[in-house]
Amino acid sequence: MLAYRNSVGQSTRGLASSRPSVLKKNHAFQYKRTNLSHQQQRLHCKATQTLPIFPLSLVALPSSTVPLVIFEARYRVLFNTLLAGEPGVEEGLVQKDSAICGTKKFGMCFMDREGRLASIGTLLEIQDFAHMQDGRIFVTTMGKERFEIKKVTKEKPVLLCEVEFMNEEEDAEEANSEKAKELAKEVADLMRATIRLNVKMKNISASEDQLEPEGLAELSPKPLSFFVASFFSDVRVLQQNLLEETSTLERLKVERDILSDTVRYFSATLV
Repeated sequence: MLAYRNSVGQSTRGLASSRPSVLKKNHAFQYKRTNLSHQQQRLHCKATQTLPIFPLSLVALPSSTVPLVIFEARYRVLFNTLLAGEPGVEEGLVQKDSAICGTKKFGMCFMDREGRLASIGTLLEIQDFAHMQDGRIFVTTMGKERFEIKKVTKEKPVLLCEVEFMNEEEDAEEANSEKAKELAKEVADLMRATIRLNVKMKNISASEDQLEPEGLAELSPKPLSFFVASFFSDVRVLQQNLLEETSTLERLKVERDILSDTVRYFSATLV
């Protein structure tokens, strides 16, 4: 975590919603950070850029959707600037001389209850948006790639940081290996079982799309490992650790162990 503490407090929160967690409630106490053997390593970075950073009490992950509701004035300015050129944008709020004008891209980093900001975050790209009559903006974003904050360059009105993007190709051979593909299939099957057991436990109805998320069948091992981590929203520290993990195999192994334990727990509960 960075030592940086948000000088404007919790008002940076933009009413974000994330994927419902499917983990059993006591899993946070069983998880140990030391499970991630590569946690202290860092992927070599490939490029440096200055990004607006949206600090929030959730973890954005690559290959995962992050819906947001933007309502604060300074963030309305930021997002209208990011969306410049799109129909329905509030032109009076667009900063036309900004380097991020019309880019649709910004960074998101997890912020804990003490206001500490994680140094590893995810670049998000706006996929869709809708302006409300009261000024709020409903935004759907997609996680793209990871970065590491190197320096805070500005704190107000929004946080600007110099970041380095991680070279995701460094573990490409491992991520595309047969071992990774087999492990990814196992994790996907466990995720399906967990979702179905969770629905059965709660006695709720679910569509086929909810029972069988597209990503479980379509994604290759590395993006799949991030997609599965997006379901662990009850345990933010776990999600952040999975985001920071440098090895696709290690990330999948942790997910396999967690989901295997969860499936056993749910199955025993339903007996």
